[in-house]
Amino acid sequence: MRIDPATLSPGRRYFLLISCIIPRPIAWVGTVNEDGSHSLAPFSFFNGLSGTPPIIGIGFSPHEEKREKDTLRNVRRTGELAVNIANFDQVRQVDESGDELPYGTDEFVHTGLTPLSGEIVSAPRVAEAQISMECVIYQLVPLGSQGSTLLLAEVKLFHILDTLIDDRGCVDPHKFKALARMSGGRYAPVGEVFKVDRG
Repeated sequence: MRIDPATLSPGRRYFLLISCIIPRPIAWVGTVNEDGSHSLAPFSFFNGLSGTPPIIGIGFSPHEEKREKDTLRNVRRTGELAVNIANFDQVRQVDESGDELPYGTDEFVHTGLTPLSGEIVSAPRVAEAQISMECVIYQLVPLGSQGSTLLLAEVKLFHILDTLIDDRGCVDPHKFKALARMSGGRYAPVGEVFKVDRG
């Protein structure tokens, strides 16, 4: 089947794309609202883009009812965010943090999670997350004319549970039960982890 994305509505293009690109990592992003309350939301248009400097990218698409996501609104204002990496046991809280709530609603309260202020940024990280990154805006890139934006953020500090670190100083994928996003409200564990030896 051939599908020209130009013939699809924005919603259909989105759902087709996320059904093709699977699995996707989830950026569980903590920010500060204008009234000082906390925001927490999951984004699966997310990945690492550079090691030096350490840059991650998060894609924001406009919502049908509002042009800009609360998280992006907060990041534009403060320049700061905390990106948490959820494990599979936190799938319910990740999903609940994506509920459509009025701006200013504290998703940490909504999900029963604990906010921790950053050491470098004021954006809250999830105390229960085994991996978190304190980040600042590196660049905001408009994508097209419909309100989509690519956020490039520089990681200023990592917080990683000690028991996840292997002898190379990296996260051991056998110990961290990573959560992945599929499509249509579906999630998945990463599954079997194996290494391909190069001859």
